[in-house]
Parts: sequence; structure tokens; C-alpha cells
Amino acid sequence: SRLLLTIHSLILFYSTFSYLQESGFVHSAFTFVYESMLGRSNIRNADKSIPPGALITFLQKGLQYVGIEESLNREE
Repeated sequence: SRLLLTIHSLILFYSTFSYLQESGFVHSAFTFVYESMLGRSNIRNADKSIPPGALITFLQKGLQYVGIEESLNREE
């Protein structure tokens, strides 16, 4: 069976917003919040529940997962 991982879009949006802010892209972060309607969402206390660097960590883990999956498929 295949393991499926999902992430809620609001968490992904907030992680992207945080990444933009952490990287100093203040205007891009503002525009992203406006375009994604993150400011109108019901996400509460996200800054406390989503750690800094969450987007990068999530992407790194995803790439590791893909690498492991490819390695396993080659062995079969």
C-alpha cells in the first residue's frame, strides 16, 4: 500500500507566508496574505503551532520521502 501524506492548505499558506517574512520578503508576504485570503481565514494561533522554518522542513522531508520511494522502486 502507498502512504499518502496530506497537509491542510491553510497550514501550507501560513508556512509560505512565514517563510517569506523570515526571508525578509515583507512586501511579498503582504501580497501573499492578500491574494491567498489568509487574513480572512479562521487559522488561530498559527504562529504558536507552526514552528519557524516549517515550509523548508516540510519540503526537505518530502524530498527525502521521494528519494526513499525511488530507491525502493529500483530494488524491486
